[in-house]
Amino acid sequence: MSHPGYPPPPAGWGPPVADPGPIPLRPLGVGEVLGAGFGVVRRHLTLLGPVAVLLAALSSAAMLGILAGTGSLTGFAEGSWVNDVFSGTRTTLPGGMYLATGASTVISVIGAVALSGLAAACAGVDAMGRHTVRGALAERLAGRVPALLAASVLVGVAVSIGLVLLVVPGVLIFLSWSAAAPVVAMERSGPGAALQRSAVLTRGHRGRILGATVLIVLIAFGIETVVSSVVLSAAASLTPIGSVVLAEVVRALVSAVTMSWVGAVIALLYVDIRVRTENLGPALRAFAAADRSRRAAGPALGQA
Repeated sequence: MSHPGYPPPPAGWGPPVADPGPIPLRPLGVGEVLGAGFGVVRRHLTLLGPVAVLLAALSSAAMLGILAGTGSLTGFAEGSWVNDVFSGTRTTLPGGMYLATGASTVISVIGAVALSGLAAACAGVDAMGRHTVRGALAERLAGRVPALLAASVLVGVAVSIGLVLLVVPGVLIFLSWSAAAPVVAMERSGPGAALQRSAVLTRGHRGRILGATVLIVLIAFGIETVVSSVVLSAAASLTPIGSVVLAEVVRALVSAVTMSWVGAVIALLYVDIRVRTENLGPALRAFAAADRSRRAAGPALGQA
């Protein structure tokens, strides 16, 4: 069977060979996916980290800017809206809070999807055992950034709208299209084709995707909450608005690891699905062997 982006594995290959890189090319358990995802972040933090911080900063800036622009920032920071709701003075939140939360959510979801595409490219380089990482990543992502951004926006907006519509539609959309960005990066598909391919790939695997995604998001949220609490406790003299701003700054910085980790786990779930259903492991091993031979022949041909 042919695999988009890679040559088909040779027929009747011999006994199993060692994986060419640090990504195990076999079906993985959820814990193994989380561990391998952290390994991707550790090896490629210089790429994934700044992108994650930028996206988190945009999400925070949108939320704080809308709250300030609608006059809801002080009430949000002081928590007066909570007392109003419990006392019956108010039955709904201020409109500015809904708008701010919605904008922040859209940007966050788009960012997580985009990071999963970047992480998929990183995982592909790792899986092939490429040591010239920058060159390999540039080759993998060449011409892919516009399509990756388009797919991320489509998925992010659709998921966010679905979350507003009683949550469940958003979850179902995410489970169906979660592999779209990795497909763009790994298989060089356009946004529309990537959405269709993702819907087919994830069928039968959405329970595992849901479990792994919920677990990694909860872990990431817990880490961000603990770090923010420690920092805020050391800056107890700040005003309520200052505390909110500081918490968002800390969250953006910590997301260099946490948000990158979420994206890497989503990317590795895509790889794991293809290993399980399309024999991607043998195909990647064959491609890696051919790639090593090609690069080894280069200097020799130059010396001839």
